[in-house]
Amino acid sequence: MTYQKVSTEMTTLTSEQRKDFIGGYTKLLTAAWSADDFDAFVASISADASGTLAGYGLPMPTDAAIEIRTQGDGGESLDQAVELWEKGINGGLYTIYVIHDDDIESVNLEEVSGAGTYCCSCCPCCTCT
Repeated sequence: MTYQKVSTEMTTLTSEQRKDFIGGYTKLLTAAWSADDFDAFVASISADASGTLAGYGLPMPTDAAIEIRTQGDGGESLDQAVELWEKGINGGLYTIYVIHDDDIESVNLEEVSGAGTYCCSCCPCCTCT
């Protein structure tokens, strides 16, 4: 996927490009959240932004600048991520949110997933009522 800037108007992603961006961004966030060393992961993006992001399906020019935001500031929605990527296409400064929430690891996932002793089955032979 490559982007071409046409005239002086702001280039926006087509619906197909938006879908591709969201898919790549999702892969990037999944990798960041599952990284053993989040800071090293972010450093690897900074060291070779173009190569690293291309590996996740997020191509950008090799000479483009990148700002990686690792702290939430209220602007980290998916729509904002798309808008920031479009600004990068148009202005050469790509800004991405790669946020790692340490609190996620401390949550007892059984409490939030509905796991436990409750039995709900569509099977007619279920004996727990």
